[in-house]
Amino acid sequence: MILFPSQNDRIHRTSVVGVCCLFLVGLAFAGSFLLKLDEPFMKPEMKHRLLAASSSSPPSKQQQNKTLVIIIGTIRGGEKAWQTLYDNVLDPNDADLALLIGNVQEQYSSSSLLSLAKHTWQLEEYDDWGDAVDLIDGPKWRTDILPLLQPGSALGPLPGQAGSGAIIFMIRWFLSKKIQELGLTNTYDRFVITRADHYYLCKHDLKSLSLDNLWVPFGQDYTGLTDRHLVVSNRDVLTALDILPHIFQNFDAYSDKLGRGPRPFGTMHTNPEILIQRRFELAGLTPRIKHFDRMMFTCAMPGDATRWQRAGTEFVPEGVLLKYEREYQLSHQYCDAQPR
Repeated sequence: MILFPSQNDRIHRTSVVGVCCLFLVGLAFAGSFLLKLDEPFMKPEMKHRLLAASSSSPPSKQQQNKTLVIIIGTIRGGEKAWQTLYDNVLDPNDADLALLIGNVQEQYSSSSLLSLAKHTWQLEEYDDWGDAVDLIDGPKWRTDILPLLQPGSALGPLPGQAGSGAIIFMIRWFLSKKIQELGLTNTYDRFVITRADHYYLCKHDLKSLSLDNLWVPFGQDYTGLTDRHLVVSNRDVLTALDILPHIFQNFDAYSDKLGRGPRPFGTMHTNPEILIQRRFELAGLTPRIKHFDRMMFTCAMPGDATRWQRAGTEFVPEGVLLKYEREYQLSHQYCDAQPR
């Protein structure tokens, strides 16, 4: 005997199906709404986590980002600047973030950078940075190299030297060691070596910069090559970071910049930028160095720690303090001309 469902059964089943369909549509709409929320309504770490969670592929199948942006030095600049890093560098270029940083100031203990970084490496703050330099190849530089250095040259705070060049180059040495230790040149095609206190006025299109070249922004070269921002391939990144060991191993090639003795009239006092340029020349990289239009400027917030240039006391319209007027002018000159 064939049993037919009653009219009430049919109505009940139809209602259940309808409710399920409405529930599924509602879920899809809610998910779409969350993922399309504009940045002002969503913290950057929430945005990144939602985007990652929205992938329908298993974790092992997800596409690996091929660009690593590495902030070195001190966390400073503030959340307004870091939001421009997320909006104009990390997100448009599908880039991961790494931090090689010293002690974090109390005002930045809950920085969004710390939440978003895929890699965070602690940098020891040395009372005597000569102890750090000893890690390269022992203390023999103290007898073999230090007596040859022109007093007041660029490798401060080593004895008799000025500025903070030794710190700048030691941070690069530590970074090189970390990249090699983790095999990151096998993971990433492109590296961006930069700092935390950049305010990006518009998109930094890394994918338009050929991996065959090393890229730095226009401005602030100081007759050399800027040490504040470098875009470099996995093929060249370790060479680009190898500054201080190369100076120690090949001092004669740098003696006209660092050695004792008279300087030709009009020769600029040696600085880290000049030493970076010399290193790249010796590595045969000079023909492949190119400049891109600057879209970022160095900024600060009240209370930021600094070893060198202090910011002004008046806020620019972007809501941050300005450190270098020329950077600000160049970045506005470029970004103001870009389509909105």
